[in-house]
Amino acid sequence: MQAKENKIINLCSTANTTFTIPIYQRNYNWTIKECKRLYDDIFETGKNENIDSYFIGSIVYIAGNISTIDREFYIIDGQQRLTTLTLLFLAIYHVLKQDELTKDEASRIYDQYIINFYSKKEIKLKLIQSVDNGNLEILDKISKDKVDELTTYSNASMLKNYLFFKENLEKLSKEEIEKFLEGINKLIYIDVCLEKGRDNPQRIFESLNSTGLDLSQGDLIKNHILINLERDEQNKIYKDIWIPIENNCEIVENESIVSYVSDFIRDYLTLKTKEIPNKNKVFEKFKEFYNKNFDEKLEELKKYSKAYAAIIKPNMEYDKDIRKELEYLSSLDQTVINPFLIGVISDYYDKKIEKKELIDILNLLQSYLWRRYITERKSNELNKIFSKIYPKISETNTYYENLKNELVNDKFPTDEELKTSLKIKNVYKDIDKLNYVFKKLENYNHNELIDFDNEKITIEHIFPQKLNKAWKENYSDNELEQMISFKDTISNLTLTGSNSQLSNRPFQEKRDDEVHGYKNSKLYLNKFLGKLNDWNLTSMDERFEILYENIIKIWKRPENEKLSLNDIEKIVFVLKGKNTSGTGKLLSKEKFQLFKGSTIALESTIAKSIFERNQKIIETLLRLNIIKKLEDKYILLEDYRTSPSTASNLILGYSSNGWNEWKTYDGKILNDYREKK
Repeated sequence: MQAKENKIINLCSTANTTFTIPIYQRNYNWTIKECKRLYDDIFETGKNENIDSYFIGSIVYIAGNISTIDREFYIIDGQQRLTTLTLLFLAIYHVLKQDELTKDEASRIYDQYIINFYSKKEIKLKLIQSVDNGNLEILDKISKDKVDELTTYSNASMLKNYLFFKENLEKLSKEEIEKFLEGINKLIYIDVCLEKGRDNPQRIFESLNSTGLDLSQGDLIKNHILINLERDEQNKIYKDIWIPIENNCEIVENESIVSYVSDFIRDYLTLKTKEIPNKNKVFEKFKEFYNKNFDEKLEELKKYSKAYAAIIKPNMEYDKDIRKELEYLSSLDQTVINPFLIGVISDYYDKKIEKKELIDILNLLQSYLWRRYITERKSNELNKIFSKIYPKISETNTYYENLKNELVNDKFPTDEELKTSLKIKNVYKDIDKLNYVFKKLENYNHNELIDFDNEKITIEHIFPQKLNKAWKENYSDNELEQMISFKDTISNLTLTGSNSQLSNRPFQEKRDDEVHGYKNSKLYLNKFLGKLNDWNLTSMDERFEILYENIIKIWKRPENEKLSLNDIEKIVFVLKGKNTSGTGKLLSKEKFQLFKGSTIALESTIAKSIFERNQKIIETLLRLNIIKKLEDKYILLEDYRTSPSTASNLILGYSSNGWNEWKTYDGKILNDYREKK
């Protein structure tokens, strides 16, 4: 190995030389941020006569073909800087050639730094990729001033960075460009030339840490897989295995291409080893795992990357029903489940499970994750669950049943826990999750589905965020304080296509507006609002119960066939009378606990057959201050223990069999659980 200091222009102007980026190198990923820093530093260096040089790091290469006709250097480290400098030279060339006075200088830059005229390759650029991934075409088109033909690469960093350089250089005067070129002349680097067959390029590649962007875990893994292979084998594995993996793991974010290869391999290793690697130790764990059966593991890696693509790019999934559930699941933003999902989706692609079972699994995961989010369970608990759960549920062909039993036994929030938390939770602070909830609520069991891609549909506060005088005068001080406390809860939020028109107008105006009002809204979420006279704590509570009735059906908590008494006591049962309603749970010894807030029929509405019995109970409850009389019913101020039938008699006002009257939100009767006890 030989190392020496050198000027970058000396390297780039080396005659009859091609700089080849091997396929095991990472993709070009400098952004405008890094380019701006380099551009500014070069300009400042050129303007400052007291600065003799500017160090840009090391460039490590192996000399390949060393014939004098066409030399080839394989870049081990420094490709990001060399590529960026090539883009900068191209930008300078195109700017200078626009002016007759600087055309000769433009030609010199083109001849010395951009083109290798004597190359035997079809594209005679000095900097090339050994396997083209689009970057070579971009450089070739730019060099030929055909940028308008690169529309398919509009999100590519290489094109964006070139345009950044060109736009900034065009703003400079002739004198400023001369200073800029002087800055380039001052750039120095450490030239490290490796001897083929003697130096270990892989070890050097892994240990380098220069001024460029840090190598990702995926970059290191790609290098580890490819670097010691013969050229033909490198090309084959790169094309057949690695490019499909990269394509599956790339998405467009904010008009830039982002790679999730490192995250995918971390999830893959978690699936295979049941242990979650530290993010900066993925490469080390992969080396331990990738020590034999190389071809088999590479094919498996490629296969699982297809499942990963469905997770991070659900819009690419062919089946519309699965695509919809994957999109819903992505709204919950819980990447910790990805190792499990990779396994299950891959099994679906391999036809080990049916479509219906996969959809059931995706729905179950949504219920589990959303309930945990609402009840504010610790998210780090999910790591332990989903890193190890795939082998357990895939042991037999009953994936869904196995998963259901695992999750129900692992802190799956109950209906009562969900209700208690949801009623007071600020759901407005996470708009993505709130939109997800409203989207599912709105389209639940409705024939006319709403197009939520329509940007006009937004979240609306019924009781407004900014109160005016009319709203404030509508409540007592205590009521106003409570209304404000519930402002961002699900009860006070809805959807509208007319947010700006409704704003903080009085409720009656929001309700009755002929064009934008709740009465004329096509949205299910606004039907109840269109029937109300006022918006207050009572109507907010009523709306919550209506929403909750559907919520509990959409985000179901499944039953475990092996329910213990403790599990049964977590199940909520409901009952509705003419103008009364109640909720409760089954206790041991066939007792029933009627929950606080349940309402009891007045004496005047009670059937003769149970009048005396109900009257005595009501008198006792009044004396103990357990119930309070409202206008048309009594309300429980605290939980009350009795038998299931007595509880149902109190609510309905007539004789009934509570074991058959009390039902879960899914419609299962209490008696079913009596037999399981």
